[in-house]
Amino acid sequence: MWKTILDLIFPINCLGCGQPGDFICFNCFEKIPLNTEPPLNNLLIVSYYQSPLIKQLIHRYKYDFVKSLVRPLGTLMAKKLTQQNIKDLILVPIPLHPKRLRWRGFNQAQELSLVISKKLNIPIINNLLIRKKHTLPQAKIDNLKQRRVNIKDSFQINSSFKDNLKNKNIILIDDISTTGATIEECTKILKSLKPKAVYGLVIAKG
Repeated sequence: MWKTILDLIFPINCLGCGQPGDFICFNCFEKIPLNTEPPLNNLLIVSYYQSPLIKQLIHRYKYDFVKSLVRPLGTLMAKKLTQQNIKDLILVPIPLHPKRLRWRGFNQAQELSLVISKKLNIPIINNLLIRKKHTLPQAKIDNLKQRRVNIKDSFQINSSFKDNLKNKNIILIDDISTTGATIEECTKILKSLKPKAVYGLVIAKG
């Protein structure tokens, strides 16, 4: 009942064509281009931030907290991952600091990981990385050097984690990468576990 009332007051229309019902309709979803360029520094980029629809989807999910968009965005990420010849995968979402998690209400990277995991039957380790520093959002810092300083020493391996990842390829999940500083910092920390390799998987590079 409440959903019906809310839909009447705040109708949901496709961000691509304006068709009522969902934030993205099936036809518009099928038209989203997948990035065909090879990975750069092990960063897998799903689509193009220059695409107006992708830009809107990311913005509504990341900044307007439209959690229902996790399904189409996670599905896109799963499609991209199936194109890669990578075996023995483990998904690791980029963690939020507890303060930001309380403010946001959900970890957008973790929610995306859940969709990918369900579609491709890949295990997730949610608690492998801990965010120990509450930093400024990277999007609010323009300078690459300052972003790296901001994110430096922000993560640590969970001391309770004892599994052996030497035969695994870790896929770091995040929504968007601008300079790559966050993925780089997490990769540096995770290499101490001596996995086969560490990759990043993001919806777009902004």
